[in-house]
Amino acid sequence: MPTITVQKDDLYRLANLDPSYKLATLDDDLALVKGELNARTLDGQSLRSTAGVWVDDNVNYDLRIELKDTNRPDLWSVEGIARHLRDHARGYGAAYTFFTRDTVALAIEVDAQLASIRPYIGGFLASGGNVNEVSLLAFIEAQETLTRNFGRKRKTVSIGLYNGADIVFPVHYRAVGRDAIKFEPLAPALERTAWPVGVAMTPQAILEEHPTGREYAAILDDFSLVPMLTDATGAVLSFPPIINSASLGQVMPGMAMLFVEVTGTELDQCLLTLNILATNLADRGWIIEPVTTRYPYATSRGHLVTAPHALALTQQVPLGEFGCLLGEIVAAEDVVAKLTAYGVAATALDEQITATACDYRQDYLHPVDVIEDYAISRGYATFAPAMPADFTIGKLQPLTDFEDLVRDWLIGFGFEEAICNILTNLAQLRHQMDVSAEPDGAVLPFHGGQAVAIANVMNLNYTHLRDWLLPSLLEVESRSAGALYPHKIFEVGEVAVFDLTQNLGSRTESRLGGIIADEDASFDAAQSVLYALLASLGISFKVEPWTHPSFIQGRVALVTSQSAEEAAPIALGFLGELSPQVLTNWGARVPVAVFELSLDALLNCSR
Repeated sequence: MPTITVQKDDLYRLANLDPSYKLATLDDDLALVKGELNARTLDGQSLRSTAGVWVDDNVNYDLRIELKDTNRPDLWSVEGIARHLRDHARGYGAAYTFFTRDTVALAIEVDAQLASIRPYIGGFLASGGNVNEVSLLAFIEAQETLTRNFGRKRKTVSIGLYNGADIVFPVHYRAVGRDAIKFEPLAPALERTAWPVGVAMTPQAILEEHPTGREYAAILDDFSLVPMLTDATGAVLSFPPIINSASLGQVMPGMAMLFVEVTGTELDQCLLTLNILATNLADRGWIIEPVTTRYPYATSRGHLVTAPHALALTQQVPLGEFGCLLGEIVAAEDVVAKLTAYGVAATALDEQITATACDYRQDYLHPVDVIEDYAISRGYATFAPAMPADFTIGKLQPLTDFEDLVRDWLIGFGFEEAICNILTNLAQLRHQMDVSAEPDGAVLPFHGGQAVAIANVMNLNYTHLRDWLLPSLLEVESRSAGALYPHKIFEVGEVAVFDLTQNLGSRTESRLGGIIADEDASFDAAQSVLYALLASLGISFKVEPWTHPSFIQGRVALVTSQSAEEAAPIALGFLGELSPQVLTNWGARVPVAVFELSLDALLNCSR
């Protein structure tokens, strides 16, 4: 979970809090942002409350706040936290008028060659304010938190801040050769005094010699051309996503005009980041001026995209839904008032609540999100606790018990358990497994055909739900080349199979997947584990010849049930040796034998 450091005086000023406002009260009020006041530091020493009691004084402490919500990046800054505290206290949110989709005169011109490198960029100007040490440190804190957590260490989102007064528009975002241009980069933070001043370097030299360049060089490893940001005169702003220039890219206290840009691999992530930063600066008194990015290629939002961009999401929720989920009948007027105090534009008409989240939020994906905002704004402590009306004794579902039993057996066979993400992408599910994304003919058992896609994708690494476990286990194997062989890894986990007969077009299944990676890994190695497991579970089965594009022909089999009570055999799973192409796709160094079984089917056969 993100943890941020904020200056106490800065937070109090932005949130319009009285100096007498107690830290204990702040600790309670941080529930509005799902935050917890963990510690405050004084002269580098961490101080924590004792027995829940905070010692208040007039010292400007640095407060460490741990945020429990990962889908609200707008809260990962002192401005975001202060905004909620301020809005809730006065009962309404501020009106921000700079979010737009209209084209403006200020522009960023994009080079067509960047479409396959780092395709998206946006920016805006901020004027009328004054950079001071506190606000600059707060911006850097937000920049680092957003790019580390939201931007995957700059891979999908990176942020640049520049002296806007010296930039001549239009700004050019172009692809250049690694040795085609020279500029002086910002000195590394830890070596600022020792770093040579006035030394111009090529992008390749920065990636090889500059500490920041070495840290982020892997982002651009696959490209012969790299991104470069210059103004209309050719002056270098930065080498995204690596480092700013030492001229236009160096921001100092006292500056009164700033240019903020974001580059990345996913357009909506870049726009949301720009919206958050623009709102943060506006809260500090800056005037925001939008900039239009002109793309030579198509994007999901057209060829002309202006930032800060209008991204507001609206949900309509029947009033009765609030009562169903919260266990208490609520009044429409109270819902509107509490949502408004939470910075949400809300209206009520005919027992229907219409709620629109601000443009710096993109988490309004379901009516439950609106109901949660109401509950947080009202305060969970205001709901009357109710004892259960019926006495019940909880126990595990039979499938959960069965999963634990299977885990015990696999661990006993010498396997190590992996816990992987159900979210993945189509490249791993299909292309790296050498399976066509749209196969002709019948869909393969256990996977194949259409994968379950995610709506409103915010990260290209997580666009689909997995429909088999092997790609997840092979990703683990691809990162385990340094470990001694053999590698014996298994996972008991869920998959989502595309099925239009089910709710939301998919069904969830529990699976067991396992891989054996070793110089002598073979079909027999996987088969011996499968035979031992199914015999231990008392399940009758048979192994039949099968064909599958991920496996070596003749070394793959389908596992089916074998019971006199069954009218027809049930497919239980499969096993085999992965083909050389699949091993190459995943970077495997040794042969890999695998198996995957449906635990739902195994449980039914064991009853």
